[in-house]
Amino acid sequence: MKGSWKRLIYLNCPIDCASIYHNGVRRSGLYTVVPSLAGMPVEVYCDMDTDGGGWTVIQRRFDGSVSFDRNWRDYRDGFGELHSEFWLGNDHIHDLSAQGDYSLRIDLEDWTSKHKHALYQSFSVEDEEHQYRLHVSGFSGTVQDSFSWYHDKQGFSTPDSGNICAEISHGGWWYNQCFYANLNGVYYRVRIHKLPYGIVWHSWKDSDYYSLRKVSMMIRPRNFQSRSSP
Repeated sequence: MKGSWKRLIYLNCPIDCASIYHNGVRRSGLYTVVPSLAGMPVEVYCDMDTDGGGWTVIQRRFDGSVSFDRNWRDYRDGFGELHSEFWLGNDHIHDLSAQGDYSLRIDLEDWTSKHKHALYQSFSVEDEEHQYRLHVSGFSGTVQDSFSWYHDKQGFSTPDSGNICAEISHGGWWYNQCFYANLNGVYYRVRIHKLPYGIVWHSWKDSDYYSLRKVSMMIRPRNFQSRSSP
């Protein structure tokens, strides 16, 4: 009964940043949403500026201030600061992406301030019982795809989960054998390094030895339509 009352209390709350956008909010920042499957509130960062807004940001890196060399529990629950670098948490990403049809946008920037993006029309993450298995497809964008074709249908792994790719990469990700994209790798403050475990998007320079400066991942409903500001 107690759980039912909580669900009733949060029934009319926004379920994601797109809901907040359609409630008339147009400013990027921190907001509270209540994913319909979880029924419990979670604080998120909403990007209301990129490509029409309405994006719920699930990952962001830009200065190396937060270590992404974390264990399974940290990646499950989330870590970092929403105003800074963070991983929202696999439980939250699952709850958000499983409540409808969602798209994923990945923004990438190198050390010369060149910016590109990848857009995936379909994105979802399964629950913990199924190792947060990734489903991602429908690529378009201004960069060649280094993510969906190799990482789709992969389970999530962390350095303590027994996956050698996660262990040597010092990060959590949907590793295959091992990766062509690794946005949770080591943050190197130089462009070229001697180890292929940085923030990698292989097609950027056809190399695992170039580490990007800024990356972010964000999701919103596939049928989202922006509106003119009131």
